[in-house]
Amino acid sequence: MLFSQVIIIAIIPGSRSHSNPSPNPTPPPSPNLREGRGKSGLPGDTSNPRSLPLLASQDKLGAVPTWAPPEGAEAALAFLYSGDAQKLAGANCSKRYEAQGAGGSLGLPLILQGAAGTLAQAANFLNMLLQANDIRESSVEEDIEWYQALVRSVAEGDPKAYRASLTFNPAPGATLPQLALRATRTGEETLLQDLSMARVQEARPAGVGVTMGLRKRVLSNDLGSLDSPKWPRGDGYIGDTSHVRLSPPFLECQGGRLRPGWLIELSTTFYGLKPDLNPEVRGLVQMELDLQSVDINQCASGPGWFSNTHQCDLNSTQCIPLESHGFILGRYLCRCRPGFYGPREGESNTEPVGQYRALRGSSSQLLRCHPCPEGCASCVDATPCLVEETQVLRAAVLVCQACCMLAVFLSMLISYHCRRSKTIRASGVMLLETILFGSLLLYFPVFILYFKPSIFRCIVLRWVRLLGFVIVYGTITLKLYRVLQLFLSRTAQRGPHLSSGRLLRRLGLLLLLVLCFLAAWTVGTLERGAQHAPLVIRGRTSAGRHFYLCHYDRWDYIMVVAEMLLLCWGSFLCYATRAVPSAFHEPRYMGIALHNELLVSAAFHAAR
Repeated sequence: MLFSQVIIIAIIPGSRSHSNPSPNPTPPPSPNLREGRGKSGLPGDTSNPRSLPLLASQDKLGAVPTWAPPEGAEAALAFLYSGDAQKLAGANCSKRYEAQGAGGSLGLPLILQGAAGTLAQAANFLNMLLQANDIRESSVEEDIEWYQALVRSVAEGDPKAYRASLTFNPAPGATLPQLALRATRTGEETLLQDLSMARVQEARPAGVGVTMGLRKRVLSNDLGSLDSPKWPRGDGYIGDTSHVRLSPPFLECQGGRLRPGWLIELSTTFYGLKPDLNPEVRGLVQMELDLQSVDINQCASGPGWFSNTHQCDLNSTQCIPLESHGFILGRYLCRCRPGFYGPREGESNTEPVGQYRALRGSSSQLLRCHPCPEGCASCVDATPCLVEETQVLRAAVLVCQACCMLAVFLSMLISYHCRRSKTIRASGVMLLETILFGSLLLYFPVFILYFKPSIFRCIVLRWVRLLGFVIVYGTITLKLYRVLQLFLSRTAQRGPHLSSGRLLRRLGLLLLLVLCFLAAWTVGTLERGAQHAPLVIRGRTSAGRHFYLCHYDRWDYIMVVAEMLLLCWGSFLCYATRAVPSAFHEPRYMGIALHNELLVSAAFHAAR
């Protein structure tokens, strides 16, 4: 699970730095367990699973603290979970607080692409301006109106922009920047400030030579009507959005209080004359964006702030993000997957049945749904969906069938043992054994129905049932036909005598016809698939319980019609042989068996 490696995200104070990261991006290091100082604030690093940050009041009692929470961190975390500005009212601060561990990625989020493009264009404008003329680097103060207009335009470069800054590095040996401008948007007004007299940290070099990742451009001029520039051909170095760096989301400290609104800082550097020979960073362009109206998608598995930090158990639930809630944690629902239900009865939950709301600040408890009872495609509680089977009654029926099959088997042994008796010889021991074997097949479907229906069992059920029926009643019908043929013959020599072997051969032809039919039905059923012609269906009782049974289609009705025709033919032969004298009244008993099956089968099929 993603929560098996718990990394607690802590909001820690950070100093505002104008340092320039390396233009070649590198993956950010994994944050520490309770406190992280990652170098990158880019969202979406899913290589290390994370959990939600914990409030200090939610730490385990009795645990030895390994760090002291910074001033105002508790209020900042409470604001991150609730979005309520009142949570920051009583918190003091001296520096801004950064949400370290919000995520890291090598790419820019989609919502920041426009701002990053604006910042890259501003840096390229300064690159072209400073690299075209060596006088520009020494006359920054003379061109200050240009830079003031540039800072204002950067501040208007994105609807979510809150502030834009332009800083020229201090001259060698100086402690103050050569120029520091900042434009802040407040409603319909843009406030421009000159902070050149404030002490700021010097931007560090970005590398040596062309390793900065800048692209060289050949600059050609065909400006005969103008006196400037005087050079016809030169070169310049420009960057793109890949040089834009992001800070972690942070809360700004204003007047000793935290400003209620999460910000993120984008920054990029620009270079002076001949950056390939003198790669010193000339300055820094920055833009701060207001993230408070940007939603946090904790369900996302890709790039995004606090992505993949939800508390949903993905085996039983789906994480559903809630939109239009802003930069606040816990705005998602854990919705039960099909085949699961929740919450449990008695649990406090204000959401609809089958949904959980995120637990605030909990990092160890996953929100799970419970699997539905067996046979339930969907459910709202643990109520069983299948019919409760009475095992005692089922076992009694099975034992009764087993006793009947045992009696038939013993009858087969006794018939073979007494095969020389007049009664057995008159009937034909082979035909009698065939009838008894067919009876065993007719009893066997009860054992198949004892188990849960499946495609294989439903197919075997047809084969055993139809083959047993044909063997038993086909043999009886053929015996009656032989009796009728002998009775209609005036002499014993007229017409060929139907011996037991010839009757068995005719029975074999009948069985061959049945086997072909069953084979064609089986192949056709398997080719159509379970979706078009399901062999196992689910029934429903009046109480709403479900049960499984083998489905009967039009082929089964063809089998029923064939069985009834065979029984009707046998009934006709019984009527035709009613006056035939017999020493052991065999035609009468065979007629009773045929009519008994005819009446019971007709009543059963009519009721079904």
